[in-house]
Amino acid sequence: MSERDDFDRIVEGLDLDLSFIDEPLPEPEPAPAPAPAPVDDSPGEDEAFYRQVDAAPLLPRRRDIVLAWAGVIGAPLALVLATVAHVLLDRAVVAGAALIFVASAIYLFLQLPEHGPSRRDWPDDGAVL
Repeated sequence: MSERDDFDRIVEGLDLDLSFIDEPLPEPEPAPAPAPAPVDDSPGEDEAFYRQVDAAPLLPRRRDIVLAWAGVIGAPLALVLATVAHVLLDRAVVAGAALIFVASAIYLFLQLPEHGPSRRDWPDDGAVL
C-alpha cells in the first residue's frame, strides 16, 4: 500500500474532527409520560358518516342477469372442457362460444348502476358492497 490513490490525495487536505468516536454517548433523559387524553364519545363534525346498508342477495333475481352470467362463465368453461377431453370443435362452435361470452360480458357491464351527478351522494369515493 505504498501507492497513494486519488482518495488519499483528496482526504489529506481535509480537517476532520473525529474526537466523537472515542467519547461515550450521553444518556438521554427519559421523557415524561403524557397524560391520557379524556375520552369523548360524542360524535363530532369531523367524524365520517356511516350509513347502514342492507346486504344485496347473493344470487340475482332477474333471469336475464343469470343467463348473462351463465354465458360469461359457461362459454369459456365449455371450451376448456372440450380441450381437456380432446374433442375437436368446429370453428362455428368456437366462434359462437366467443360471441356468447362477449355479448354476455357487454350486457353485464351495461347493467351496472351509474354513479353520476344524478345520484344524491355523487361524487362518492367510498366502496359499494
